[in-house]
Amino acid sequence: MCANHHISVLPLSLPSVRKRVEDFLAANGLRLDPVDCYVAITRSEDSDAILAGGGLSGNVIKCVAVSDEARSEGLTNKLISQLISIAGEKGYSTVKLFTKPSNVRIFSSLGFTLLAEAGEAVLMENGLGGLDSYLRYLRGLRREGRNGAIVMNANPFTRGHRYLVSQAAAQVDNLYVIVVKEDLSRFPYSERLAMVRAGCAGIEGVTVCEGSDYAISAATFPTYFLKKLDTASDTQMTLDIDLFIRHIAPSLGVSVRFAGSEPTDMLTSSYNAHMAEQLPRGGIDFVEIPRLEEDGVAVSASALRKCLDGGDLAGAVRLAYTSSLPFLLAELACKALKEELDTTPKPGLVDRNGSGAHKDMDYALMLRSIAALRPYFARLAAEAEEGIDVEKVRAAGIEAEEAMLRATGGVNTHKGALFCLGLTLAAASRLIRRDGKVCGEALRAEISATAAGMALSQGTHGGEAVRKYKVAGALENAREAYPALFADWLPYYRSLGQDPWRNHRTLLRIMSVLDDTNVLHRNGPEELERVKAEAAALAGDFSVAGLEELDRNYIARNTSPGGSADMLSLTILISLLY
Repeated sequence: MCANHHISVLPLSLPSVRKRVEDFLAANGLRLDPVDCYVAITRSEDSDAILAGGGLSGNVIKCVAVSDEARSEGLTNKLISQLISIAGEKGYSTVKLFTKPSNVRIFSSLGFTLLAEAGEAVLMENGLGGLDSYLRYLRGLRREGRNGAIVMNANPFTRGHRYLVSQAAAQVDNLYVIVVKEDLSRFPYSERLAMVRAGCAGIEGVTVCEGSDYAISAATFPTYFLKKLDTASDTQMTLDIDLFIRHIAPSLGVSVRFAGSEPTDMLTSSYNAHMAEQLPRGGIDFVEIPRLEEDGVAVSASALRKCLDGGDLAGAVRLAYTSSLPFLLAELACKALKEELDTTPKPGLVDRNGSGAHKDMDYALMLRSIAALRPYFARLAAEAEEGIDVEKVRAAGIEAEEAMLRATGGVNTHKGALFCLGLTLAAASRLIRRDGKVCGEALRAEISATAAGMALSQGTHGGEAVRKYKVAGALENAREAYPALFADWLPYYRSLGQDPWRNHRTLLRIMSVLDDTNVLHRNGPEELERVKAEAAALAGDFSVAGLEELDRNYIARNTSPGGSADMLSLTILISLLY
C-alpha cells in the first residue's frame, strides 16, 4: 500500500483476473507473456481498474504498462521497485528487462543499464554483479594473440563438436569455447559443461569458458511488446549477437567467431546468416566451418538424440565423442526412472495421481531424487569404462545414496533402483568401451561378475526380508544376472511395442512372480502371495479400472510393490541399451 494507491500481486490462475490483465495490456498495445507473478497498482484495494502493472519471470521483468490516465502519477518507479523487491526475495541480485527502444530513457532513469539493442527491442539490467561480474571472469581468461570464439550448446558433445573445435583452434592462437548456460536442454548445463571440457582436452590453445545468463534464445526472449510475432526470431538473434559484439568479444579480445555449417535446421542456419551480416560490422570476422559428415550425413547432436529416442544406442555411440558416453548412459537411466514414475495409475506406488501407499513420498520428491542420482550414474559409468572396480562402484553408490537422502530429506526413494541400475550402467559402460556396443549375453556376464564381488548389505529392510523369509534378494538376482528379466519381462515388454499400457502390463507381469522384499518387509509372506495372485489375474484380464481398484486396495492395505517398480525401471533401461 502507498499513498492513494494499492499494490498487489494478482492471481493469474483465476480466469477472471487473467482476463483483466490481458485487457489492460491489450489497451496498451501489449500481450501477456508467461510470468511467475503479476503486480498491479490500483486506486484502492477494491478497485478492478489497473493503473499500472508488470510481471516477473525468474529475474526478467515483463509486460510493464501504465494506463494513459495515470501517466503523470509516477507509478512506474513504484511498480519497478516492487518487482525488484520481489526478485530480491527470490534470491536474485540483478533483474533484466526486455522492452521497446523508445523506453530506454525511462528505464535508464530508474537505474537500468543498456546491454544490447536491436531494431525493435533492447535488453537492460539493474542490480549488483550481473554482466559486469561475468565479464570480469572472461577478462581473467584472456590471453594475447589472435583470439577466436565458439558458442555452443553441446546437447550432447559429439565428434562433430570436437571436429569444429579442432578446425577452429588451428586458425587462431587462442580459442574460447563458451557453453550455453540456459538449462532448457535435454542434458543439463553442468553435464554439457563437463562434456565440453573433457571433449576439448588435448586441443592446443583451447579454453572452455563457463556460460552466463546472457545468452538470449527464443525460449527466453519475450515477445509481448512486438507488433509482429514473425519478427521475434530475428530480433532475438540480433540482440544476442549485439551482446556478444559489445561485451563478450572485447572481454576476451576475440576478433573471429566460428560456427559449424547448418544444412538442416533452419533456425540455426538463420542465426549463422545473422552472424555473417552483423559480426563484421562490429569488427569481428565470421568463419563458418563445414560440418563433419559421414556417408553424406552431418554428425550432429540432434542426430544423436534421435538415436537415443529410437533405442539405437549403438548409433548414438558412433556419433558421440568418447568422453560423452557416461552422460548418455546416465540420461538413459534417468529416462527409465522417469518412465516408471510416470506410469499411472500404479498400484500402491507413487505416480502422477498420488503417493500410493507411501505417506513420506510424492511425485515431486521422486523427481528430486532422480535428479540427485543423475551425476552419480554418470560417475559410475565413467569409472567402469576401463574395468569395473567393485570397491569404486560401492563407494560411488554410497555417495549417490547420501545425495538422494539429502535431496529427499532422508526419505529412501530409489535405493533399490540405484543398486540395479547403477550396476547395469557400469556393466554397459565397460562393454561400450570394449566392444562399441551392448548385447544381452555380454551384459548379463558383466552384471553377474560384478555382483559376485559384492557383499550383502547389512541393516536394510530388503536384507532383513531376505534373511527372514529365505527369498532371493537384489544381490542374488544380480549375481544370477536377472534371469526372469532377460527370459520373460524384457521380451514381453518389447512384444507390446507401442501399446500405451505396456509399462502397466509389464509391471503386473513382474509383480505376479517377483518375491518383492518391499512387500515382505511391510506385510509378510501371505500378502506377497496375494499380490502375486492379484497381479496375475489383472494381467490376464487387463483394465484400467482394475488397476485403479488395485491401487485403492493396496493403499488401504499399506502394500507397496517397490521391488517390482525397480525391476520395471531396469527392464526399461535394458531395453534402451540394446
